[in-house]
Amino acid sequence: MKAYEIINYLEKYFPLNLQQPWDKCGMQIGDVNQEINRVMVSLNADLQSLQLAIEKDCQMLITHHPFLLEKIDNLSFDNHHGKFVKLSIINNIVVYSLHTCLDQGKNGISMNDWLINELDVHDVKCYDDIQVGKQAVLNKPCLTSELVDRIKNIFNLPVKYAGKEKIIKTIGKTIAICGGSGSDDLEYLAGKVDAYITGDSKHRHAKYAYDHNIVLIDVPHHIEVIMENKVKDLLKDKDVDVITSNLKDYYIY
Repeated sequence: MKAYEIINYLEKYFPLNLQQPWDKCGMQIGDVNQEINRVMVSLNADLQSLQLAIEKDCQMLITHHPFLLEKIDNLSFDNHHGKFVKLSIINNIVVYSLHTCLDQGKNGISMNDWLINELDVHDVKCYDDIQVGKQAVLNKPCLTSELVDRIKNIFNLPVKYAGKEKIIKTIGKTIAICGGSGSDDLEYLAGKVDAYITGDSKHRHAKYAYDHNIVLIDVPHHIEVIMENKVKDLLKDKDVDVITSNLKDYYIY
């Protein structure tokens, strides 16, 4: 099938008008009329994922993080930006990115819907005006340490947290999540949820969590890799082979 047919299908779930003003979602490199037999879905648009797509005989690379979001000063073939563009063009790889369109999504299909629904919850709702972060109620109460262990085991990622050992309740809006960098939402959520799960937090966020009796659970940005298999599932009925990159986190823990 053609690249534009895959793009049009994905944009039913993640239309480009959902992206944040600063973002660069959508087509990154290539020809929308390219014939696509195999797609690779990857969290990141980098040389690793592109080279793997070439090795696996893919004609399209669908990513969460956009290649064009980075500051690009030039496309010299001596740097990673130029190499990425050169390799994608000479190997006829269409590069397309979803990012904040997928973060918001539609009808309960989005990054943070996928993440929070892994945690045995109900009553999932958005907690912010931009319809990205999610809050929900745990099906069973647990201690702070038990919730931390659950997140470690489910997502197979290292976790750090700030806050007191307490009961995370099953009434009210008990937990919230924002994959990626959502630490500044902590102040808005204090007093509204028992625990908040996000990434890229700083020392001041940890102090705020202690001072305001909210548990801050910091997870790596790589938690968003959940999108690889979820997007693959969305494309399962399309006439195209879909594989995932399964590349490791940039950080070594």
